[in-house]
Amino acid sequence: MFRIAKYTVVLGLFLVLGRASFASADVGSDRELAAGLSASLPDLVVAQDYRALSQATMQLAGAQNRLGETPEACKALSQSLESYRVALVKETGVYEGAASSINDDSDGMAALRARFGCARI
Repeated sequence: MFRIAKYTVVLGLFLVLGRASFASADVGSDRELAAGLSASLPDLVVAQDYRALSQATMQLAGAQNRLGETPEACKALSQSLESYRVALVKETGVYEGAASSINDDSDGMAALRARFGCARI
């Protein structure tokens, strides 16, 4: 069961990453996107819409990555994963105490870290 949950998280992240990569490469657009997404995050937290929060932080990570803001992108990526995990628990009622993190040894997380330039902590 744990492996399925872990692969579900990784698959979800790849799907969101694919969607985030279609954003414009224009620096001005990325700055506006990052500012708008950052401003919307508190509302999503208050609304407890963790799936939308996960998508927004993933898009924020993509924009920050394109802007060369690697530490901020890695932080947003980690927040996206955590929000996705909370969304899964909220939707399924099943808590996996040892769920994957951005620093785990799986191939999927290694690929995400490489894509965003995140070092293992």
